[in-house]
Amino acid sequence: MAAVEQSLLYTFPSHIEATPAQALALSWTPGTDPFRNARDLGENNALQTIQLRPNALTPDECQAVIALGETLPRTDGRVELGEESYRVSHIAWIEPQPESHWLFHRLGMLFVEAGRHFGLELTGFIDALQYTVYGAEQHFDWHMDLGPGTTSLRKLSMTLQLSDANDYQGGMLEFINAPTLSQSRPVGSAIFFPSYLAHRVTPVESGVRRSLVAWACGPSFR
Repeated sequence: MAAVEQSLLYTFPSHIEATPAQALALSWTPGTDPFRNARDLGENNALQTIQLRPNALTPDECQAVIALGETLPRTDGRVELGEESYRVSHIAWIEPQPESHWLFHRLGMLFVEAGRHFGLELTGFIDALQYTVYGAEQHFDWHMDLGPGTTSLRKLSMTLQLSDANDYQGGMLEFINAPTLSQSRPVGSAIFFPSYLAHRVTPVESGVRRSLVAWACGPSFR
């Protein structure tokens, strides 16, 4: 994120207080003019992009994740708002257990590298890793991963392809204002994107789509 000098039409006051006559008095940092003030601001052109990481996991590692996910209790995928038909899938949660520590370490390295690309300050995972299964006609309509409560801390999202591209038809991961990458379908490929980007998984036409989803959290946006 490079600092670029920008000419601001108006700079917000640094302090606002009420006078004895109940009028508002505005003040600025000494030496700062509220109008036509030049400031060095950081531009970040990565924040509206997605990043593809081929071979984030090997095919054997993907099979190990699938084997682990299939042993866990499975529930229906839900959304906090909207009809049940908005999201139709099955999910299981992979917690940090000895048999999954390697996976958390691997994703931790990938998220650190991706965080540098996006210029985001990341701390770690609050949520467990989500093992997601979409069967025929199942889908997830347009949504953002950023939401209320602890989900407001999500900054960077990842979807990792566990299924072979030939295992299913349909089930495309699509974004608004970002390209759909067919290169994300090979097994082991991961896509990283800011959690506020709207995206969806189109209906699976046939077969089964398996993926691993994770969200990195950090200090709230400011």
